Amino acid sequence: MGVDIEKKAFGFDEPLDRSRLNTVKWEFERERLGDDGILSFGTADMDFRSPPKVLAALQGVVASGHLGYPHKSASYYDAIVGFYSRRFGWRIAPEWIRFDVGVYASMGALIDQLTVPGDEVIYQTPVHKVFREVVEYAGRVPVTVPLVQVSGQYQMDFTALRRAITDKTKMLLLCNPHNPVGRSWTHDELRQVSEICSERGVIVVSDEVYCGLIFPGKTFVPFGSVSPEASRNSITLFSASKSFNLTGLKHSIVITENPAFRAAFERALKKGDLQYGGSVFGQVASEVALRDCDDWSSELMKYVAENLVYLKEFVSASMPLVTVNSPEATYLAWLDFSNYKISPEQLQSLMEQEARVILTHGYTMGEGGSGHVRLNLATQRVVLESGLRRIAQALQAWQHNSRTSVVNPDN
Repeated sequence: MGVDIEKKAFGFDEPLDRSRLNTVKWEFERERLGDDGILSFGTADMDFRSPPKVLAALQGVVASGHLGYPHKSASYYDAIVGFYSRRFGWRIAPEWIRFDVGVYASMGALIDQLTVPGDEVIYQTPVHKVFREVVEYAGRVPVTVPLVQVSGQYQMDFTALRRAITDKTKMLLLCNPHNPVGRSWTHDELRQVSEICSERGVIVVSDEVYCGLIFPGKTFVPFGSVSPEASRNSITLFSASKSFNLTGLKHSIVITENPAFRAAFERALKKGDLQYGGSVFGQVASEVALRDCDDWSSELMKYVAENLVYLKEFVSASMPLVTVNSPEATYLAWLDFSNYKISPEQLQSLMEQEARVILTHGYTMGEGGSGHVRLNLATQRVVLESGLRRIAQALQAWQHNSRTSVVNPDN
């Protein structure tokens, strides 16, 4: 009963009034395809109102009547330190913290400062396409080490990781929790990554933007918390954006114990004069979210977990050829359509033109992604139900047409 009351209070089941919205996830996709009836499960935003305490704080900023350069007071740093200590048992120092406009912006800046053109940067696929792009745009050499599946669970291939490291390898981009497969890497897995990279002089840059989105009963381990060695040899990239639905506010956090890494990052900020000020809205929202919104976060992940259960039950009953991964974190489901023997381009066309749903297609995420799609579960149940019915109907029609064309090849 208590959970239901909280859910109602936070409005997770209440559709947003889209007449006042203009988002990449929905309005852009409808404009792109010329279809106002499209249902979107693609872009990693939530279809929920942001936490009430955050909205109230932002209204307070507006009411103050002044939107100048913000100063980061002790309470800002206390909120970040408290979040990591309370949620994950990782004790960080305020002086380890820097800020930026986004996780990928920080990733590119660190690549620019801590490597040189021609250096190799490793990442583990399938993973968001920006991992490859940010390396290539910097003039560095992307090196992929695909994840492997063991008994249906994605795992790191440590033998392949060791083999992939050469004298030119200077950095590993870690995704923890992993987008799109939803793994929250264990302490032992991260320890092995740390030991391999430390031995070979490879810096670890850990994208931990989804760390606040952990499924009930699961845990998250920050890479920097694994050991003193891991802390010294890594930079953690984080933002409240994904965990608290604040992606439009452009505020992120960089954490590293290593003073040389902090100095390198500060040099990168100064190149674009980004070290000064920042977004007053992003700063205030992040502070309030990390300090005051554990209750909202907990109820959110219960709702997402229930959506995952519904998804699995629907797929089992109506799309038995599809396999659904079991994420430990994020609000993203990873679906395998490989058994349909349909090309990635055909699958995307079928989803967008026939089912009229937007998904993130795995072929963009490197080796291991083809034949898969990423589906965003952070939406109202009624939207999820409607989208899954559309997908099932489109697949049934495609199978029927495929059988018909085989029986009547001249038609």
